[in-house]
Amino acid sequence: MSKDLKILQVGESDWSEIAGVELPEALDWLFCKPDEIEELLTKERQEKLATMLKKGNIEEDSEIALEEIPVSFSGVMLTSPVAEDSLAPLMDTVEAYAVFHDEKTILEKAQKRGFFRRKVIRELRVDGNYQQLFDYLAMNLFRGQYGAKLKIGEIDVVPDVQDKVTYFGNKEAVFEGEFGEEFTPLFSFRYGFPSFAMGIEIWQEYTKSEGVDVYWLIEGLQAGSLGDIKRRFIISEKQFRAPYIISPMEGVGAYNVTVYAKGAGKLSIGALHWRYSRMGLGRFVLGGKRIADSKRQELFYYFNPGDMKPPLNVYFSGFRGAEGFEGFFMMKRLGAPFLLVADPRLEGGCFYMGTKKLEEQLVAAIKGTLDDLGFAESDLVLSGLSMGAYGAVYYALDLQPSAVIVGKPFTNVGDTVKRLKTRRPDEFETSSDMLANIIGDNSYASAEQLNERFWKKFSQSNYPNTTFAIAYMEQDDYDGHAFEKLLSYMSDKTIHIYGKGYTGRHNDNSRSVKQWFISQYHRLLSEKFGRRLS
Repeated sequence: MSKDLKILQVGESDWSEIAGVELPEALDWLFCKPDEIEELLTKERQEKLATMLKKGNIEEDSEIALEEIPVSFSGVMLTSPVAEDSLAPLMDTVEAYAVFHDEKTILEKAQKRGFFRRKVIRELRVDGNYQQLFDYLAMNLFRGQYGAKLKIGEIDVVPDVQDKVTYFGNKEAVFEGEFGEEFTPLFSFRYGFPSFAMGIEIWQEYTKSEGVDVYWLIEGLQAGSLGDIKRRFIISEKQFRAPYIISPMEGVGAYNVTVYAKGAGKLSIGALHWRYSRMGLGRFVLGGKRIADSKRQELFYYFNPGDMKPPLNVYFSGFRGAEGFEGFFMMKRLGAPFLLVADPRLEGGCFYMGTKKLEEQLVAAIKGTLDDLGFAESDLVLSGLSMGAYGAVYYALDLQPSAVIVGKPFTNVGDTVKRLKTRRPDEFETSSDMLANIIGDNSYASAEQLNERFWKKFSQSNYPNTTFAIAYMEQDDYDGHAFEKLLSYMSDKTIHIYGKGYTGRHNDNSRSVKQWFISQYHRLLSEKFGRRLS
């Protein structure tokens, strides 16, 4: 059976040979001493070459240099002091945040652009429990990411409280009135969420008045059954101050969620998010981070140090139903440090707008990353496609970047809402939810207010040091005048603009827009930062 995870331990003694330790089935544990790293990598490449030949992936007479064969590890564990320079051969074999050392291993101070800083090495406490370490790594170093949500449109309200609930699209359901002196059920999410071999992190969006108390009943169903309960527990409001992690349990196939309340007042319930958990090693991916506001709405960001040389490329994810980051490999191929931003709210995002606190936290995260790298604002690039384009342009005032590179931009999102019935009937109705979430209702005046929110912010600067590269669809059926209005605003300013129009509606010809987007990155990195990309 093939192993899913390959961990390299660099130390003086192989922990996998300790008596009583049993490696998880998915874990392939390799070991070498600090002075044997090159030898181990050569052996790995030879074995990989032999496998490629056996499978017919390459011809036997193919001229391929051994050092060109890639080797990758899911993680690296350092268990004895090692010179940072000696780890340089591992630089391209492991991702950032996947290099660890135990609490007893004291490492030298990290060099400015050395292995430790570029891989963001972290400590894992072992305390002699090697089996626990193996199980923890096997559970949390999985490939990929995933998150979804239980939606307001999919709740079953208890008949006794039907007259106490008002729905606001897919944004929230508001329960108001007397709920009784004892906890009673309000509703259940109809479909629940599945169980996996890794932990599951859940987070409920909700607000309430002081007179209301809430808890969540979680019931784990026996795998293969129609209703047998194998596991049952309660999550209190105190426990839900941070995302709650459900550890995996053998035999559980899925989880159902029922919300209980008592007292009197108002309770506004939004989506319940569930995601693969890294159990302390990051959100969605290793190193991913989370910010949230008093409304319990979230944004996520992930920083990859790259080669730690300018610029810092920030990429805002586009509209996506599945929660998590996008663009990792695209940005990694550029070689420079990059930061991914994700918006999990509503159906597929809320265009990175939110409360003042939420927006300020995101700006602080980007500025803090620049500071950690020792970069100036002129070493910053903001970018994104579609919804991500809105985020890049929206935050340009706060960050004054060297460049903004976007495709299929939005500016007047309120106009998109106003044209739902005539231009996009029964499609992208989540934009109406977004209007309610940001402004508070779905009136015509609120749509205008949402438009003004963008322009009031964007127009506060002449962007004298910022280059804008914008690809747009000439018949865009979401915001058909975004490029035209941006151009009109910029035309009397000393702003450098690169524009490219493509025939079609918003979701047409995405491939060409993406190719242009990448080509602009290559041009910018070459002309402004002296980088040469293949």
